[in-house]
Amino acid sequence: MNIDQRIKQELESEAESIDEILNDKQGLFDLVAGSFKAGLGPWVVVINIIILVVTGLMVWSGYEFFTAEQMQDQVFWGVCLVIAAMAQIAMKQWVWLEMYRGSLLREIKRVEIAVAKLSSKVNSQNE
Repeated sequence: MNIDQRIKQELESEAESIDEILNDKQGLFDLVAGSFKAGLGPWVVVINIIILVVTGLMVWSGYEFFTAEQMQDQVFWGVCLVIAAMAQIAMKQWVWLEMYRGSLLREIKRVEIAVAKLSSKVNSQNE
């Protein structure tokens, strides 16, 4: 029996425990909390504060747009509204990508641990 067959056999015998590790799902609130605790956590806090400010600017621009009496004012506030909306979308996209990055790193670590356990079992059987 060569090493490939042994690894395949061990993978099949340990499939349930590996599936449990890989199927450990986190909810949305866990992902959000994890993004604040990750390496870029302080930046996530800063970006979320900026998002709140931009949301206020967006609401204010929308109000001014709909209450403006002159066409020039409507164009100005409309452009401000669109710019604020685009800025908010960009920052929220960054926050979601940061959450995804953290989740992906956790999954990679789980697979590394599972492979390391499997490798140690195969090595112990070879000795």
